[in-house]
Amino acid sequence: MNSPSSFKLLAVKSLLKDEALAICALKALPMELFPPLFQGAFDGKQTNILRAMVAAWPFRCLPVGSLKKTPDLEILKALLDGLDLLIKQKDTPMSCKLEVLDLRDTQHNFWKVWAGTEDVVCFADVVSESQPAVRNPIRRGKQVVTVRMDLSLKSRDLCKSLKYFHWWAKQRKGMLQVICEKLEFGARPVYKPLKLLEVFEPSSIQELEVNAHWDLRTLAMFAPGLEQVIARDPDEGKADLRRGAVFKYLESPLETLAITRCKLSESDMRYLSQCPSVCHLTYLDQSGVTFLYLSHPLLGRLLERLTATLQTLKLKDCMLMNFQIDDLLPALSQCSQLVEVNFVHNLLSVSSLKKLLQHTANLRKLTLEMYPAPTEVYNAIGDVIPDRFVHHCSELLETLRGVRELKEIYFVNKRCLHCRTFCVYDLEAFLCSCWE
Repeated sequence: MNSPSSFKLLAVKSLLKDEALAICALKALPMELFPPLFQGAFDGKQTNILRAMVAAWPFRCLPVGSLKKTPDLEILKALLDGLDLLIKQKDTPMSCKLEVLDLRDTQHNFWKVWAGTEDVVCFADVVSESQPAVRNPIRRGKQVVTVRMDLSLKSRDLCKSLKYFHWWAKQRKGMLQVICEKLEFGARPVYKPLKLLEVFEPSSIQELEVNAHWDLRTLAMFAPGLEQVIARDPDEGKADLRRGAVFKYLESPLETLAITRCKLSESDMRYLSQCPSVCHLTYLDQSGVTFLYLSHPLLGRLLERLTATLQTLKLKDCMLMNFQIDDLLPALSQCSQLVEVNFVHNLLSVSSLKKLLQHTANLRKLTLEMYPAPTEVYNAIGDVIPDRFVHHCSELLETLRGVRELKEIYFVNKRCLHCRTFCVYDLEAFLCSCWE
């Protein structure tokens, strides 16, 4: 006996064999046949069927990004042609409800829901819940269509698909909104990156990652609306990137900030410590940023503004020294929401580390703590002396024992002279294997 799903599969196969019949049947096609028919046409690159199905799509969202593995210009043209048909319809039929074409490469439950008919009634809720909140709400109206995308631009030039989309969207700006929440540049582009902003909804970019050398003016143009900034110097700090001034252009509060492996100027840190948009940070990573030649109070002033929100603080390999750490301690002790701290590979003595641990003693939410081994564990040429390492780390742990529950806490030294790996002292006194 054939199941309903078997009959559905046979119907879809039959329609895919006759494009004219498939297109003609869309007006009366049951909604449960739309997803499998679309997926079949997508896999088979039957662009005529795809074009017609976009214009007749009976759901609010078409999450096509979860179907495509690599950009395909012909399929993209078919999808956009379908949006053109939809936009041009003077009286949108009740059967066509498409508002959002989702090109993001994210996991969607859409296609799984329609494997059977049992979940049909709850599909609207599934789609609605799968759409993350954005600062720019989707505009409503029968002549407005929204395209959502995330872009990861690893090459120096735009691919053909993105060039075509940019041209297409620019011609239809009044009838279209493009929301791009995450934008990543993996190379310095030969094109003008600001041209991409011409088609994006203003302030829709919430996360920007730059792995190339950009000037301040260019970075500042992307600043409004950002929730996350991740900036890295591919040359590992060989150039002064002067990114801090970008933060004065921010309009929306940042939640995540990672500026790593680069140099910041005095003015950069001053902007950063005063910027209104950073006062709600939950994640701050400045690992690899050298503070040795900066006014050390600036980092403490930044932490003072984050005492109510900061959950993760990473200051790994920042060349922090004893005289600098004192400026951080008053603010650090007030960061009551901290869950993770990382101070590994800084130059701190036993005395400074004791002060650091004493000021984190009352932070009850800390679950992961990583500190550098004190400078006293090394000999004159920088090699680790095992007995000193064990003694001083045990002594430091006693600073916290009895004050609060210790979950994960590590003391990490420089590379071991014998095995060239990092030696770690934790709650169980686990040491480098070459010392056993």
